[in-house]
Amino acid sequence: MTQDEYERTKTRLAEQRRSAMEMVEAGYQAQLKALELYWSLQSGKSEVSHSIEASSSGPAAAPASGQGTPPAEEAETRRSAPEVDADVRATFPLFPETFTVRDAYQALGYQPYRSALYLSLRKLVQEGLVRILDPGSGRRAVVYQKTGAGDPPRIG
Repeated sequence: MTQDEYERTKTRLAEQRRSAMEMVEAGYQAQLKALELYWSLQSGKSEVSHSIEASSSGPAAAPASGQGTPPAEEAETRRSAPEVDADVRATFPLFPETFTVRDAYQALGYQPYRSALYLSLRKLVQEGLVRILDPGSGRRAVVYQKTGAGDPPRIG
């Protein structure tokens, strides 16, 4: 190995180290942003802190894919289960006679947490306002049918 080969190899190793450290830092920053977003959604805050302090002295690099993380504005604050239930009851007349969850999303005008929507639909079934025509399976959606017993009483 010549002196020139030694210097090129040493420079290449240093560059690989720097690149690896930037990738690790970028991964850390992405995980930290995701954690802050999760925390803000759990605590009911509508804003996410955009200033994340780096704990290392190395520079933060953008993700290699160039896509980055979606802005916090795209992660719309979702409604609680009681709010979803109130919205379902308010928009129930807009539901078709037979409907699926997708029809409910369309009538509501937004996509609530699935668990909150299914809880509300289960209450409508228990109240006798809706019955399950097809329980669905796998990728096949549950099909609901209005029973004609009227509209559900509104809550709140």
